[in-house]
Amino acid sequence: MARVTKGILKDVEGQLGDFTVIHRYGETFLRPKHIRQPRRLSRKQLLLRERQSHNNALWRALEATKMIFIEGGKAPYYRFMALNLFSPVPYLQKQQYHSGNALLLPDMVVSDGPLPPISYQLGDVDGQPALLTDLTKKDLQKDTFLLYVLKQRVIPWQSDSDLFQLSIKVEPLTPDDFTNVPSTLLSPFKNIHGTLALVCERYADPMQGFALVRIKDGHASSQRVVTNCTYYERYITEEALQAAAKSYGGLTGE
Repeated sequence: MARVTKGILKDVEGQLGDFTVIHRYGETFLRPKHIRQPRRLSRKQLLLRERQSHNNALWRALEATKMIFIEGGKAPYYRFMALNLFSPVPYLQKQQYHSGNALLLPDMVVSDGPLPPISYQLGDVDGQPALLTDLTKKDLQKDTFLLYVLKQRVIPWQSDSDLFQLSIKVEPLTPDDFTNVPSTLLSPFKNIHGTLALVCERYADPMQGFALVRIKDGHASSQRVVTNCTYYERYITEEALQAAAKSYGGLTGE
């Protein structure tokens, strides 16, 4: 993909012959309609490409929410890619790669900003699944909160692999959504007074993930996803790496 710095393409968007004109964060790029990926890669090249392509798919899922609170860096996209640089790397086969979909990963960044971060963990309250937080009622009086809900959908494809989709929705929360719970339930969180939790059966769903974001005056807290989903683990193994490499003609070497 080439960057365009001047000329009439600055005012063009969409298809142009065998190319696509893309405008992103004040810059213009020219990309071939059909990008030919090299069939054979080294192990290092495969790792780098798989990380980049999967983080791009995660970004598209987050961008689709239209609720992006990521500050710092050149632009939200570049900051997101940098913050997720050390996420687990799923190795996807060629068909999975071209599907453009993503896997639900633990610790994925959904927001990055200057507000005090919220500590939270999945647990239970009186036997009911919950998202336990270190928030107090005082926090609810001065800030607003958004809940990012990530859901993994699996689509059977072949006997040895699947296709999958990751959707993200954002829910505004009200004080009534929270339940007051004893701080002893929140170990290792340390609070003198009672803290708050979100209680619902969905917090036990092994194919969903959650992030709670503090919002004030257009700024946000820095938050990552918590999840019990382990589906992604089958794609970070040596076996998955070899299957991905085979779909591109095998590895050239280390």
